[in-house]
Amino acid sequence: MARIGRVGIVFAVLVLLILAVVGAIAFINSPQQVAQKWANALARRDEATLKKLVVAKDRDRVSSFIGFTKYLPDMSAQLAGIEDHQGQKIAKVTINFSQVALGNFNLKLNGSAQLPFVLVREMLILWRVDLEKSEPLISQEARKAVLEAIKKNPALQPLLQFLPQR
Repeated sequence: MARIGRVGIVFAVLVLLILAVVGAIAFINSPQQVAQKWANALARRDEATLKKLVVAKDRDRVSSFIGFTKYLPDMSAQLAGIEDHQGQKIAKVTINFSQVALGNFNLKLNGSAQLPFVLVREMLILWRVDLEKSEPLISQEARKAVLEAIKKNPALQPLLQFLPQR
């Protein structure tokens, strides 16, 4: 009888240990945690970390994605929040900048953009960024941010006539 009690205790401890590990993994990989890691890595331009946070099919996209940051030498990024759009989790990362670098030419252009990143489940409990789904949303928001920054700079407003308004 005592042997059955010990086996039951060992079994209960193992079950609790497994639940604790699964719970810790789920917390570390929650949408909020993954989005925060994404924003921090983007601010640091940390390609290796960004590659760990995207779905497997998008790892090759990371290099070209963060390539845009070379145009924003003083860029900062921070998580603004996570929204639920028709059952899809969207992390909103605010990008702030005060200059745009075009080759050796730096242009003072204050602006910000709230870039949306689609979060998807991978392997049941892991959340990852899906760049393929995010890119059309990001392009739209980045374009709006640049137009707004140009509108705020009187010296650059003549450029607006050459840019599409849609």
